[in-house]
Amino acid sequence: MTDPTATSSLPVAAAKKHNMRLGIPRPSTAFSTAQLPGNNQLASRSGNGLIAPRQLPSATQDGSAAPGQASRRTTMITSRGIDGRESVMGVGRGDIRIRSSVFPAPGQGRPSLASGMHPSSIVRDPRPVRDKAFQNSCVKTIGEYLAAVRYPGSMTPKTLVSPTAKEFHDIFRFLVNDVINVGMVWGKKFDDDANTVLKDLRYPSMESFTKTSFTAPGSPQSWPNLLAMLNWLVELCKAHDNWNDSDCTSDPVLMSWEDLPLDYPNLEDRLLWNFACKTYDQWFNGAIEEFSEAEQELENIYGKLVTHYGLELMCESGRMMTTSSKEREKLEMAVQKRDVELHQLQAQEPPLKKIEDEYVQLMSDKTKFIAFIDLHRQKAEKTRQAILKVRAGISGQEEELESQRSDLARIESAVNAQNLSPDEVNKMNHDRDTLIRHLDELRIKIAEVSQSSYDQELMVTKCMDRFESLHADYTSFAHQIGLLSEPRDGSTVQPDDINYHLDFDLGGEGLEDLRTIGSRMRTSVWQGLQARRETYRQRALELSNDAITLDDIHDRIGQQVDRRKEEAANLEVKLRMTHEKAEAAQTKLGLDNVNTNEIIVQLETEVTNMLAASQQGVLTVQSQLESTRIAFKELRHRSALLKDAITVQVGEHIDMILKAKQHALNSLRSIRALADAQ
Repeated sequence: MTDPTATSSLPVAAAKKHNMRLGIPRPSTAFSTAQLPGNNQLASRSGNGLIAPRQLPSATQDGSAAPGQASRRTTMITSRGIDGRESVMGVGRGDIRIRSSVFPAPGQGRPSLASGMHPSSIVRDPRPVRDKAFQNSCVKTIGEYLAAVRYPGSMTPKTLVSPTAKEFHDIFRFLVNDVINVGMVWGKKFDDDANTVLKDLRYPSMESFTKTSFTAPGSPQSWPNLLAMLNWLVELCKAHDNWNDSDCTSDPVLMSWEDLPLDYPNLEDRLLWNFACKTYDQWFNGAIEEFSEAEQELENIYGKLVTHYGLELMCESGRMMTTSSKEREKLEMAVQKRDVELHQLQAQEPPLKKIEDEYVQLMSDKTKFIAFIDLHRQKAEKTRQAILKVRAGISGQEEELESQRSDLARIESAVNAQNLSPDEVNKMNHDRDTLIRHLDELRIKIAEVSQSSYDQELMVTKCMDRFESLHADYTSFAHQIGLLSEPRDGSTVQPDDINYHLDFDLGGEGLEDLRTIGSRMRTSVWQGLQARRETYRQRALELSNDAITLDDIHDRIGQQVDRRKEEAANLEVKLRMTHEKAEAAQTKLGLDNVNTNEIIVQLETEVTNMLAASQQGVLTVQSQLESTRIAFKELRHRSALLKDAITVQVGEHIDMILKAKQHALNSLRSIRALADAQ
């Protein structure tokens, strides 16, 4: 079975590498091949190594498309417009990087096709767009270029100073058509088309445009940025005009072989190609059998190459001698350094204890890795079973293809054996042309359906990636709250007889298996989570009751403190009364009342100690109560939000994945049925 893409002159990867080296921008898929005229013509040139856009894979003799065409995305590197110039635009998905899934199965990682086409970081415009000198330079550059290319629109002195919306739109369309193609199809909304074109051309300062920039381009706020953008487009047009000019390019593919240096890596291939072309042209035009002049020229060039390589060999030998002496000195220094290190190691005590600790750690890691390997072996077994199912389906399709081919050969032999009249032959030819037209229409429909299927595949892949991210969050949170921790007996079932492990592969398991897993998640896992939430709610209620109890205790302690304060106040009153009595007695009795003074000092000390102890106790109880209350509120709020959000998102994404996968399967079945019917 032949590959429909085998007719390309270069592999797609080589063409991509070549375009990256030439600096060709790779726009997104905003411009389809239908918008670029001439996409059905070969635009490759033998000199620059560019390849033509791949056509739609033609049907085989039995009417079915060639195998593998659904998985191969066509890539358009260049296209030739009406004026014969090569466009630098290219569309395709062949340059999308494939990244691995978050949970790949061993040996069978499911590639994710979702990837950004543009850089996410915003780069500010470094040009002085508000500077008058810069604006005058841009006006001069744009005006000279429009005059040189004979711009058909009307130009006034204010066109490049404060243009109207129509003047700006005409200039922008003219420059864009000059860069991309004359057949560029413009929509009704100029703002959307302009933003799409600039994004595809990778204009580096898209953030400088606002919603009103293209509707009112002549305003003082919008025109400086738009003028800088037009100047950028003019520079791009100039570079595009000189794209294939050998005097302006340094690309060795576009240069003549006579201008290449002798150390060019593919010079021999270029010489052989030029020799073959030149001799074939002479033979074809003049029927010449001997090519002495071309052979002599080739021998002279190879003589120069031999001389060049001889000089290089001599220089290389000298460099090798110098390098060997330097290496010898380095080795001697390294030997001395290693001797010093050896003496140091011999003088030190052997690190046996450290090695033993490392051994214990490694043995623990070994046990963990063995469990990890067992888990991945189970996943690998599931993947192998899925591969066997796919191979069985492929074998059935190949047998069906062979039977169709045998039927086609039998029908052709029967048709050749018939004796048909010219009218019947003409009628059959007419019917064949009609069938060919119908077949072309079916190919177009198949291409449209394939594109729709690819979009559905991208959506399914994004949903699967989102689901895997949510599954990782679910696993992480489940480990944190103890749902996936193994009990002491080693089983994965929790005390409530529910297995919360969600172990499956979205890329390897069938639709029925995914439905079974989704049903289990909606029934057992969801109910188990609801039961645990109810349990946690009961615990939270108990903690709330405990908090209420603590509040009551706090109130009682506060009442006791108040009573103590009242007692202290009473004691202070009594102390004051005693002090007054003491003063009166002192006034009366003099300095003989020493016992009364001792009683007063003792009472003051007791009151102070009681006040300090009561205040310290109140502060301690209040701090403990507040910290406990804050921690409990945060824990309850976070656990409730995380459980509800994760459970709802997991359920929604599983339903979305199942619906998208079922829709994709139905689309593929309808395509196959349509192809079989035709």
